[in-house]
Amino acid sequence: MLNRTIASSLLVGLVLLVSCASNIPSVRTLTKYYENEKATDKITASYLGSYVIGPGDVLAVDVWREAELSKQVTVRLDGKISLPLINDVQAAELTCEELQSRIGEKYQDFIDVPSVSVTLLQSNSRKVYILGKVNSPGEYPLHKDLTFLQAISLAGGLGPWADPSDIRIVRKIEGVERTFRIDYDAIVTGKDLSQNVHLRPDDTIFVP
Repeated sequence: MLNRTIASSLLVGLVLLVSCASNIPSVRTLTKYYENEKATDKITASYLGSYVIGPGDVLAVDVWREAELSKQVTVRLDGKISLPLINDVQAAELTCEELQSRIGEKYQDFIDVPSVSVTLLQSNSRKVYILGKVNSPGEYPLHKDLTFLQAISLAGGLGPWADPSDIRIVRKIEGVERTFRIDYDAIVTGKDLSQNVHLRPDDTIFVP
């Protein structure tokens, strides 16, 4: 059953479906927007390669030469993880580099010059929503560098009677939800690969 977030996104998609396509800018406008965007905050920086940890993410914490302290952990809903000796550590909203530094500081009370590494094993905190005439609509984990075309593939491809020339993507930019139109055929035929944009957390794709 679709959760409330997906149901809300579906309602947005239905509204978009009846909108006049000519009033909706092409996703090319979106790519130009980010070409001019300055990565000045942590969230923007995370899209460019420094992943920000969130609840549900699975991490590997390795302490060099301390096998009993090294373990695989899942970030809890409160944003924390539990580790031997130091108990709860805040992980959410930190990058892996920031978290390993924080863990290293805490282990200084127990180990001389601790060497800690944190690796993201599984990203579960970021989602995208794919709705409308695809074979498997729903929410999907957002893996690094996931593109629009890859997302459609995750959803089982376009369904019967889908309109590939008028697909919409809804993205929140600076707190405002904005809608862009994607021409699927232009991508798969190679006429305009620039429309195969990389997705961001909470993006909603609607296929009419």
